[in-house]
Amino acid sequence: MHISEGVLPAGVLAAGWVILIILLIITIGWSRKKFGNISEKIPLIAVVTAAFFVACLFRVPVPPTSLHLVLSGLVGILLGPLALICIFIGLLLQALLFQNGGITVLGVNSVVMGLPAIIAWFVYKALLKKKNTAVSAGLASAFSIFLSTLLLAVVFLAAGIDFGSLNALADYASGIPVLSSIVSALAGSSFGLTVFLLFLMNLPLMIIEGIICAFIVPFIEKVKPEMLEEKIDGKNRTD
Repeated sequence: MHISEGVLPAGVLAAGWVILIILLIITIGWSRKKFGNISEKIPLIAVVTAAFFVACLFRVPVPPTSLHLVLSGLVGILLGPLALICIFIGLLLQALLFQNGGITVLGVNSVVMGLPAIIAWFVYKALLKKKNTAVSAGLASAFSIFLSTLLLAVVFLAAGIDFGSLNALADYASGIPVLSSIVSALAGSSFGLTVFLLFLMNLPLMIIEGIICAFIVPFIEKVKPEMLEEKIDGKNRTD
């Protein structure tokens, strides 16, 4: 999910930073209203940020991006609106220590991964009213990666990037009967075809992260229930 330095034009990079700053201001104020003293959340933020930091280090190049564990859904479920801060810090450390992503593109990368994490928190809460913890967490996590895929496509199109690097994937998909009809139908839409190809590229990640989250969140619910504070129908879910 990392976009590297030198790929995006200055206008898109600037827009990414502006959006990130606005979202950080909103989420910090929101977190103060929800949690009260945010400093009490620092130990949890540190642990979750460390998990996110390590997960994103293992990268498999798949042009025009790369695949790696993100765990944005898990970050969102555990931290709610504070997820954006966690992801921003994790990406900053990766850029400084391992040159993953970069500083100028940090705003865009943080929004692409951080905003879906917060939305995954809402999805998790909504699903939890009807589904068990494992199913809710798994679906919310997979949905987070799907949203990041959509945002990634929007960024690429806004940047006017040549999608020739996706041609190999398009050719491969065209050789599969079911996928061939979809590629043909979307051939006239740059955004639609890009979203579809990026979806194919990230589908394994959606499945893997969904499974991981479906196991981790119920485990946390059993051994450390205070990390999950959502209340469903007026009753604490962890009671």
